[in-house]
Amino acid sequence: MPETKSRYPLGAHLSVKHFGYTHHGIYAGRGRVIHYSGFAHLFKKHPIEITSIEKFSHGKTILIQSYDNPKYKGRKVVRRMRSRMNENNYHLIVNNCEHLCTWAITGVESSPQVFRMMERLTTLGYISSMISMMNSMFLTITTTCFALVLYIKKKLNDKAQQRLA
Repeated sequence: MPETKSRYPLGAHLSVKHFGYTHHGIYAGRGRVIHYSGFAHLFKKHPIEITSIEKFSHGKTILIQSYDNPKYKGRKVVRRMRSRMNENNYHLIVNNCEHLCTWAITGVESSPQVFRMMERLTTLGYISSMISMMNSMFLTITTTCFALVLYIKKKLNDKAQQRLA
């Protein structure tokens, strides 16, 4: 569960909420954060970098991600992050800033926000499929009703022609 603080322990997993996503980094001490900047520099992909906490947060609230049983803590986490400095293999789905931070602390790359987004997209896909199916059913019913009206109208016209003859 995330918590907010003004001072951060060395190796803490920090996150900042932005519109539509959460950015993640590891506190490296002395007011600095190591993070995968990814597409933070508009649309140009950038490597893992160390930056000031102010630049990392852009003035937004910083949360600390907690772990029940972290494999690595403190300086070891920072050392692991530094071992990947300048890596430039950012990928939104399989190698983002959250993957990097969870790897540094647990040894396993993971991004719960990617899982949540995939669940949302899957739900939207189901809803879209249902709407499409309902549209198809509505079109089928409308076409059938229209054909039935034309059939009844033809039968009534045929009956009227028989009376006149």
